[in-house]
Amino acid sequence: MKTLPSVQPRELLSNHIHIRLTDSDYNQIKARASLVNLSMSDFMRRTALKRTMPRPLAAFDLKAYQVLCKIDAQLRIAGNNLNQIASSCNSVVALGEPVVVNTELLENVQQLIRDHQTAIKAIVATLAQSTVR
Repeated sequence: MKTLPSVQPRELLSNHIHIRLTDSDYNQIKARASLVNLSMSDFMRRTALKRTMPRPLAAFDLKAYQVLCKIDAQLRIAGNNLNQIASSCNSVVALGEPVVVNTELLENVQQLIRDHQTAIKAIVATLAQSTVR
């Protein structure tokens, strides 16, 4: 049987450093943190400790990420619905009764999955083209 690797607990961020900044410095730091999609705290920690920064997201990458998040949420809902259908079917079969299937619901779920597969393929193709250097 496979065992999951142990996960290191995150260290509690309990210490604070207060610094004074000009409006210009503050806005620059805020813009740079936003560019790499980090909070200002995380950005300052990484900068001060000379840790690597994430790659800045291109506008398309960010849009693709947002679309993929929506698709993920919708597919999770569809997966939950399919699990409920399968559970109901299994319960009915266990009782020795005939299974009544709502084919329209199943066709809607299949279409949802097909639509999202198409959207994901288009996003992946565009990302592949945009990352070729």
